[in-house]
Order: sequence, then structure tokens, then C-alpha cells
Amino acid sequence: MSYSRRDEEYVRGLRGDLLSAGVECWIDTANIQAGDRLNPAIEEAISRSSLMFAYVTKSYLRSRWCMKELRHALASPQVTVAPYADSPETLTEVPDDLIDEIAFGVLTPEVRTRALVELAGRAWASLQTVRRVVPAANHILAGPAIFDSAGYSRSDLMRRARKELILAGPNLRSWLSDRECKRDLVALVKQRRVRVTLILTTYECLRPIAAEGAVHLRESAKDIRSMLAELDGEERDLMSAHFHVGAATLSAVIIDPATPEGILFFSPRWAIQFLPQDRMTCVIDKSVNSADLFKAVYNGVLLMTQGDAKSVEEMLT
Repeated sequence: MSYSRRDEEYVRGLRGDLLSAGVECWIDTANIQAGDRLNPAIEEAISRSSLMFAYVTKSYLRSRWCMKELRHALASPQVTVAPYADSPETLTEVPDDLIDEIAFGVLTPEVRTRALVELAGRAWASLQTVRRVVPAANHILAGPAIFDSAGYSRSDLMRRARKELILAGPNLRSWLSDRECKRDLVALVKQRRVRVTLILTTYECLRPIAAEGAVHLRESAKDIRSMLAELDGEERDLMSAHFHVGAATLSAVIIDPATPEGILFFSPRWAIQFLPQDRMTCVIDKSVNSADLFKAVYNGVLLMTQGDAKSVEEMLT
């Protein structure tokens, strides 16, 4: 926990609440700084932490030691940095380079409880490293930031596709609102003859889609229609879209399922419901996992291309 000494009493109260929630917190009590570098104890504490919470006040911004702590944490790749300003006014005084580098939350008395719950969730998520723990055939690689990892961005996944790409989700807005992404999906079909299947639903988890979600779904339908319009003849047969009214699906990305190199990514429904800001993602890789495990999840997603699926034109009439 990084803070200005002027705010120590308030931060100790926050620490007490986080400890009660089961979040272990380290706080500097020595208050010894000298020279131009951080106290080694603070450097070590930051390097051993999975998350650093910074309570950013005007006093914090004026303290060169506080700013050194914050920048040291930002330079530590294993540390998730969670800065919270004490007011919108303080946010306006944060240096532009920090605003560009990291998202700041706001922790005011009115939103204290919500902010602490969010912070506890981020602390938990920061411990969920993306790694294979055991060599068993049916383990699952999982983590909250897989699509931010090297080799797993949207462009990386499209480059990896050789024969087929399947995207499934409530509205696929994160893919279809990106102009470059739509261009690359069309290029997959036109230039590389990769089959692209899009599966969208009108339900989120187990509750009806919100009004905003309905708007997003319709916008996605328009985007898909514009992509199809760029294709002709046999190309159009390689891109298909399936809309389900009153149904839910896993949010999933599936690449080359019929090949030995097949890989799929999915977000469990419990993670979408309880950790929406972190989007926990699981990976099943045919080169590592059993074919049965891959097939079980794959078949669950592909069911959504059958039965009462609606077309793009039906969604827009």
C-alpha cells in the first residue's frame, strides 16, 4: 500500500477493511528515506507483491518518494498497479504520462465499499498467473489477462488460423467494433480461404440481454452484413453468422478444431458473472490437452449453429 504520510490514518483504515476481507497487505511503517533511491525494504516489498495499491491525493502527487514508489511498481512487470485518486479534482493533477499508462480509479467516501470490493477482486486476480501447473492431459491453462499476453492478441489468433476460426459470444462487440479486426476477418476469407463462423446470442449468462446489449447485438449484425457484402461467390460460403434469440453461449474463440493443432479459448459463465472486469479466460490446446476435453467444449459451442438460429437479415428486419 503506497500513500502519503499525511493520509496515513485513512489508509490504515482501508488496510483494516482489506485484511478483514482476506487480502494480505504490506504497509511501510519505518518512514525512513534518504538519498535519491527508494528504501530497499520498500523496493523488496513491491517486488514481492502481486498488486500495489496507491492512494493518490494531492499530497501524494507532491511527494517525490510516493511518485518514486509508483513509478518503480509500474516498471516491475510482475506487479499489477492499482492507483485510486481521492477525488475527481486530484485526477486532473496526475501527470499526463501516468494517465496514458494506467487507469486510475476514484475512492471517495460515497463509493468506498464498492471500490474496496473491486480492489479485493483485483488483488485476487493478480495472483492468478497464466501458467501450466501440472503436466496432466486434462489440466486447463487459465488467467485473467490471456488476451493481453504475447501471442494471444486478436491479430495473433487470426494469424494462427489456417483452416477455420469460430467466434462465439453475446454480441462479439469487442471484435466487430474494431475496423482493423473486421478488415482482417474479411482478409482471412478472401486471401487465405479460412472458414469464419460467428455465433451470437441474445441472452447474457442466464438473464435477458440488457437494452444496451440489444443495441450492441444489432450493431454487430450490421457489421457482419457489411463484411458479407465484401465477399462474393464461394467466399460468402466461407463466412457464416448464427443468431440465437433467448439463448446463451460461452464466450469462445476456436481455431482449427479439426486439426491436431486446434486450440480454443473460453470464459466460464461464473467468471463473466462474478469477475466481469477481469474476464477470466481458459485455454484448451490439442497439443497439450486430451481430444475428449477439447471436443466437449467445442461441441457445446457448435450446438449454437443449429436449430432455430436466425440469419443476419432476419436480425435486421
